[in-house]
Amino acid sequence: MAKTEPQLIDTVAPPRNFTLSVEERLRAYAQGAPGYIRRRRRIEDLEARLVQKLAAAPARGDAASAPEIAAELALLNDLIDRHNRYYPIEANLPIDVRTGRLIERGAPWRPLPPLTAADLLARAASGR
Repeated sequence: MAKTEPQLIDTVAPPRNFTLSVEERLRAYAQGAPGYIRRRRRIEDLEARLVQKLAAAPARGDAASAPEIAAELALLNDLIDRHNRYYPIEANLPIDVRTGRLIERGAPWRPLPPLTAADLLARAASGR
């Protein structure tokens, strides 16, 4: 009778390439989500709210120049600027030693572009 190799069985907990110490887990629990995640969420929420306001406006061109929309667009671009400035440090992005570029999930990191009223109007017109 031939000897057979044992079969590998998938488990509920797949192998992971990192571990967190008890101290790191407690710090994460106490501090909550990292700043760059909270900031990115604020950017996405504010952008969606602006697009929704522009899509609901009867005259989109006039709404884009309204002082309220302009103030929120300035806030959005300030958040984007702060995100681009601090994200690489907060997320501890690695640097490709050959090119000197920051790496995010295996690809070169690209900062978020600032948004204009025209960008938001295009998104409102396309329904996104």
